[in-house]
Amino acid sequence: MPHSAPSRRSLPLGLGAAALATSLGACTLHHSKQALSPEMPAGPPPPPDARFVTEEDSGLSLFGLFVLAEPDHYAVLLERMRRDYRCARLSYPQLDFYTDHWLLIAFPITRITSLCEPELPGAPGGAVPALPAAPVANAPSPAP
Repeated sequence: MPHSAPSRRSLPLGLGAAALATSLGACTLHHSKQALSPEMPAGPPPPPDARFVTEEDSGLSLFGLFVLAEPDHYAVLLERMRRDYRCARLSYPQLDFYTDHWLLIAFPITRITSLCEPELPGAPGGAVPALPAAPVANAPSPAP
């Protein structure tokens, strides 16, 4: 008498076929925008305790045509990065934009990486340390 229950062998094959079909429907398109500002940052060079930090946001689109949500603007991401990591100054920002496609939906993703100079403890608003004034050669002495 034949039984209607699937055999033990067909279940792993079915799961494997489903995983293969899902993985074939996904891909990532990477298109990087190198540096938001190609100029050297104004001010002193970064201190030794500066570190690289990253902030990212994603959106949602259907069929690659209908955008339901967009990632945050890079200025919003920079401000969030400055606030969350308590950066006095951000230097050398790099914007990366890529899209993750999964069958019918896509996730546009924006990522910003930048060098973060930490705030001074107790500095109001994350002030950058002031440089000591260099003595000027042959400067007239102040009048008494």
